[in-house]
Amino acid sequence: MIHAAIFLLSLAGFALLLLAMGRHQQDWLRRKLPAGGSRALHLSGLLMLALAFVIAGAGLGWGYGAVAWFGWMTAAAALIVAANLNRDRILRRVRP
Repeated sequence: MIHAAIFLLSLAGFALLLLAMGRHQQDWLRRKLPAGGSRALHLSGLLMLALAFVIAGAGLGWGYGAVAWFGWMTAAAALIVAANLNRDRILRRVRP
C-alpha cells in the first residue's frame, strides 16, 4: 500500500510539474495559464514529491524508503514522459 501511495503521489507530482510549464500547458490545455496558476501547479507538484518522500521514509525506513522513492519517481517520470510523447494519440481519444 505504501508503494502505491508513493507511486501515485510521484505520478501526480510530475503531472503537475509538466502542466506548470507554459509550452506543455499550450499542448495539453490549449491555453497558457496565468503566472499565479503556473506557480501554484509547480509548488503543488513539488509538495506531492516531498509528501511521497515523507511517506516512503516513515513507512519503509529512511534508508530503504529513499531508494524506493527514487525508484517509484523514476517509474512515474518515465510514464509522464511517455504520455507527453503520445499526447496526440491520447487527446484524440479523449477529445471529440
